Amino acid sequence: MISPPFFEIFYRQYRKPILAVSCFIVTLSFIIGGILFWKRLERLDAESLLSHATSVEQWRVLVDRYPRSQASANALLLIAGAQSQKQQWEASCKTYREFLKYFPHHPLAISSYIGIAMNKDASGNSQEALSALQQAVAVYPKAYGAPEALLFEAKIMTRLGKKEEANRLLQTIMTQYPDSLVSTLVLKQREKLPQ
Repeated sequence: MISPPFFEIFYRQYRKPILAVSCFIVTLSFIIGGILFWKRLERLDAESLLSHATSVEQWRVLVDRYPRSQASANALLLIAGAQSQKQQWEASCKTYREFLKYFPHHPLAISSYIGIAMNKDASGNSQEALSALQQAVAVYPKAYGAPEALLFEAKIMTRLGKKEEANRLLQTIMTQYPDSLVSTLVLKQREKLPQ
């Protein structure tokens, strides 16, 4: 008499656990596939809304409907910029802070700090502008906007008559960010300052 193959014996002995694990894997695959498909549809819808939105109200609808999407991040920056253009400084700062709250690791996050600083400076509050710029460089020292934040800080310091601090900031840009595009602007800025 021929004995049944090993796999047949193994299957007969462990049939229920094998079927249970197989059903679990198939079910899990459908769930993960469904979630990924739903997220993709959501992303596409959010991007479509962003591409057709032309006003603060339309961007706000997108932010409310898809609050954690990449399109929402872009919409928040557009809202803050539009508010700033209308000289709605506090509303713009609030929107920039909302962006930072929900998207602190976004590549453009430093732009929010710079936007807050620009709003504060435009509304006549240079000290708060300086604070926002210092925070930008402290939180995002390797971001593309760090040398820009330092340059803006130097310009405010120059305007406030703090030439020594402005020179120190310009020197920091030259030493820490020598390859940045801001370095050429720094050379021009340093020429304006008395040594």
